[in-house]
Amino acid sequence: MEILTAIVATLLAIVAPVGTVVDSLAVNAIRDQLAGAEQIQVRVDNVPNFQILRGRIDQARVAGRGIYLRQLPDLRIAAIDLETDVVDIDVGRLQRGELVLDEPAQAALRLRFQADDFNQFLQSDQVDDWLQTLRFSLPGPVDDRELNRYGLANPSVVFLEGDRLRVMVDLQDRVANEDIALVIDLGLAIVNGHRFQLVDPVLTADGEDIPPQLLTAVVDGISNQLTLKRLEALGLIARVLEFKVRDNELDLVIFARIEPTSPLLAGQTATQAVPSPP
Repeated sequence: MEILTAIVATLLAIVAPVGTVVDSLAVNAIRDQLAGAEQIQVRVDNVPNFQILRGRIDQARVAGRGIYLRQLPDLRIAAIDLETDVVDIDVGRLQRGELVLDEPAQAALRLRFQADDFNQFLQSDQVDDWLQTLRFSLPGPVDDRELNRYGLANPSVVFLEGDRLRVMVDLQDRVANEDIALVIDLGLAIVNGHRFQLVDPVLTADGEDIPPQLLTAVVDGISNQLTLKRLEALGLIARVLEFKVRDNELDLVIFARIEPTSPLLAGQTATQAVPSPP
């Protein structure tokens, strides 16, 4: 979700405060929103000057390669291809350093990740901090002690053919002070555009097959926090239109729409602004 919010905020920075838009200025504006970028190209299509002066862009296209977002500086995005609908910005406020939309802005974007980049990100402190916030229990009676008993560590993933993944992670038993090596082979399907559903999951623990009830317990504790609908409280609607996994690559096609009232436009990240799940 951090990825989506950062990209949407970035695309809205394509208008230069001097009241005109050219490709070189747009590239510089976008680079200012990033932690790093190997390549960026911007094209603003068929925009009359009088519309630019009023802060209106009919369509913009952004292509980036080797992108690092400020909110996720440890994650390299191999490729981003983005195409906006109309973007209408309050030019006067922008000249004072405020990003204010006159109308909702929306865009379609395609993201491509490489397996090596993704695994490097999974070993980052940012992911480790997120894993420490997860709360789940195994089948059986649940109390506060059980909810805090188990944790996850050392995640890695292999991108397989046919929209399947192999996820490897250590299940930490904090009471028994031991780690169990979990390997989960699974397919993924998109449900209503905002949630991933497991397809034919197979779980092994220390090389032994595990009943599916254990997999359900582990996954439910994670998946309840991974719905994109959480972003709607921030005035951001995001839906996955396409999800494709192949050897060493993962492709996502996403639709995103941000409202003028979204707090993300004021510079908040998703971590700061997204409400905790119930």
